[in-house]
Amino acid sequence: MEKMIIDIDDSSSVKNFVAQMTEGWFDPERIYFDLKANGNTDSLDFWCGNPTHLLSAVSASLHQTAEEFLILWNQKCIAHDAKIMGYHCTRHSDKKVFTEKGILPLSSEIIKIFKDGNQSVKAKGMWEYRSQQTPGPYFLLSYRDAKKPDNHFCTHGPEILLACADYQVNADKAKSIPLIIHCAIPYSILKGKNYFAFCILRSYFNFLDPEGDSTNFFDGYSIDLGGNTLAPQYVIEAEEYEAK
Repeated sequence: MEKMIIDIDDSSSVKNFVAQMTEGWFDPERIYFDLKANGNTDSLDFWCGNPTHLLSAVSASLHQTAEEFLILWNQKCIAHDAKIMGYHCTRHSDKKVFTEKGILPLSSEIIKIFKDGNQSVKAKGMWEYRSQQTPGPYFLLSYRDAKKPDNHFCTHGPEILLACADYQVNADKAKSIPLIIHCAIPYSILKGKNYFAFCILRSYFNFLDPEGDSTNFFDGYSIDLGGNTLAPQYVIEAEEYEAK
């Protein structure tokens, strides 16, 4: 079977991917235009936020439950060794570390908080907040989103360098480089796969029949590996970010 990497912003990538996943199963273009003719796509819920509405509409058209649809969809994605592009945005003094060690989740080992009188209130507060969130690592789903001139992750680097007011082991803030790390993330390790099935079909349907402002359709959409490391073989390149 052909291995597939999907770029959510690229029409050819999305259409080729969906064609592979649905071959011998259903005609996704026909399904979409049937749903549109029946008024399903008129609802904002179909396009935005919670994936339930879109996935339920598609699965009902196939006389399946959403759960049955997702089981088969996920099996096909994993069988094709499917990967989805994600963009980890940060600052770091050595971009080679990502191709050598992969993308690590945040931990107290990666970000060192000194337990002495010199630790600032800001540093303590930031770490207390960040440690209560998921450790990541995080990736933006859209490259267009990553390239925005106000990309906070590249300008301030909270994922790695500045997550706790400048405390990082062996890091030199003065030499930090804003980076966009291009990664091909295996579908098999993604958490909440219904969300990504929704994103892929949403992108496919929008390329078939653009709705409104589709130039940055996935602004703010992200991938969270929930504490798992992304192995270095999935890191494609470390691009130096230049704000336009």
